[in-house]
Amino acid sequence: MKRRTLTYMALPVVWCLVSGQITLGSILLGFLFGIVVVAPFSELYRLDEVVYPTGNWISKIPKKIMYFYVLIKEIIKANIAVAKIVIKPTIDIKPGIIAVPIRTKTNIGITGIANTITLTPGTLTVDISEDKSILYVHSIDATDPQGIRDSIRDDLEHYVLEAFE
Repeated sequence: MKRRTLTYMALPVVWCLVSGQITLGSILLGFLFGIVVVAPFSELYRLDEVVYPTGNWISKIPKKIMYFYVLIKEIIKANIAVAKIVIKPTIDIKPGIIAVPIRTKTNIGITGIANTITLTPGTLTVDISEDKSILYVHSIDATDPQGIRDSIRDDLEHYVLEAFE
């Protein structure tokens, strides 16, 4: 109950910062928004219980730094590839949806790889299979589906597995 109360009290402050006004009306409106936003979703966010990190999270900090380095590198490479496609006078692409088998099994790992794929320009995670073993990825150029699968598996998922599982 304490965490939910703290959340209700913090949201008016955030609302005042966003609106740029510190008035009684802004504070009340922020509190009202807090109740409307937090109350229906409180079960999803487990605001009433303390969640402790599992595993040896301190030892994974270097792996997370490496993951972010690889992510930024992949985003830059993908931006250059998409820019080349856009600059060409004729657009010679074959977009498509590719089934990509994934090794990660935890929700945080699946979310990590799906968001990593979506953050990379030219690709977008569209769906996940019922058994959570295959991601469906839309690619701006799907002429080499196996190459895209290998790139995701070797360049992205490998680092997600190390950092988040």
